[in-house]
Amino acid sequence: MLCELGPEALDALKGAIVVLPAVAYANVGELAIDVLVATLRPKSLGAVESVNVLPVVGNDAYDVDPSPQQPQQPGRLATALELFSVPGRPLVFLQQRAPAALGRQSAFAAELVGWLVEAGAAALVVLSGLDAGLRRDMQLDSSPLRYLASSEELRAACAAAAAGPQATGPPAMELEGEIREEELALHHSLPPWPLVSECGKRNLPHVLMGCFSAEGDNAGEGLRLAAAAMQLLATMRPGPGAGAGAGAAMAGAKGEAVLEMAGVGAAALALRAPPSWAGLYGRAFPAEIF
Repeated sequence: MLCELGPEALDALKGAIVVLPAVAYANVGELAIDVLVATLRPKSLGAVESVNVLPVVGNDAYDVDPSPQQPQQPGRLATALELFSVPGRPLVFLQQRAPAALGRQSAFAAELVGWLVEAGAAALVVLSGLDAGLRRDMQLDSSPLRYLASSEELRAACAAAAAGPQATGPPAMELEGEIREEELALHHSLPPWPLVSECGKRNLPHVLMGCFSAEGDNAGEGLRLAAAAMQLLATMRPGPGAGAGAGAAMAGAKGEAVLEMAGVGAAALALRAPPSWAGLYGRAFPAEIF
């Protein structure tokens, strides 16, 4: 991982829960990170570079802190990998806007997870789309949200998020074994599975939070997945000795939840999409034509 980030970024990563997308089905993970960044308005820590990720550049992805005192400056660059931290909370977002190069998924996963472990990250939350075509009858009539946790403590945090008072809509459910096996058989070399596998190898606590999706206008799935991530983060608490391999995100642990470090809980935050979504899926059709 080639990174020109300064000591502030490394300090932010130490003991933090890192939330990032898997550039996977329907790009739902990236959409969810967009919503989380637009909602929480974290501080930008700069761009991250990797030889394993295709380059991309754009501008004005977010309207971070547009106020009379600090008006939005047009032309702010957005790159393939960008890091953000929420001040006062052990929470970092890594947005990924471009896929890994062909045949470099495993190398990128090893590079990224190794970098986070060396930086002392406490846990990883991976947001991803899941192929709706793989659903069985029992999945068609239930929540589209699924999670997969690396430990009993994180599984308890996921269950607490699904049942908590801040939950809205159908709760997330644990990913069924047969769906996971089919995903691994069909897509083991594609995101999010190389990241999940590498976290296991490096003993980095992790949660995969996914949403069954079909390709198309996936703004709704992005918002739904972002809401589920907020609910999860509201139940996660940095454990003692935060760092790779530590009990870093235990439900019921003492201390403030990740999204309550500054006195703001997930239920008090209204999700918002960034203005850059305005033309994401084209213009809406007037209802009168149907």
